[in-house]
Amino acid sequence: MPEIHAVTQFPGRSPDEVWSIVKNSLAFAARAEHVVSVSLLPSSDKQHRSTEWTVLLNGSEVTWVQEETAGPGLRLAFEQTAGDLEQLTGEWSVSASPGGSQAGLAISFELGIDGLAPLLDPIWAQSFQAHADALLRAAAAHSHENGNDDT
Repeated sequence: MPEIHAVTQFPGRSPDEVWSIVKNSLAFAARAEHVVSVSLLPSSDKQHRSTEWTVLLNGSEVTWVQEETAGPGLRLAFEQTAGDLEQLTGEWSVSASPGGSQAGLAISFELGIDGLAPLLDPIWAQSFQAHADALLRAAAAHSHENGNDDT
């Protein structure tokens, strides 16, 4: 299963400040131009939340529902429960770094088109890399614009 990784720095921000931003994708994801929509789905489960994402990847709208689970530590794991891909999993993480903090996003995906995987996986990996990089830039921009009010 192809996997991509992206990391960005949050100078002058504590891990807890960055965590409050990262765990609230609804507040910053729309700043990424390729994100069409992100919405929180109703749930009675206090340990998990579900969000529905629609993004432009490779010129097409791709939609999925992901279940998100926080912890341990400053980590937010997610897994597709419905959607256009065969499989999508990933994790946001936040850690201290010199002069501030850093946030990382790892994404693994499976298209479900086995015979074409050698051709399509590299193209989709580039799209998911651009997706992850754009989300981290959006989170960093949100951090700069909103000071410490990201709770």
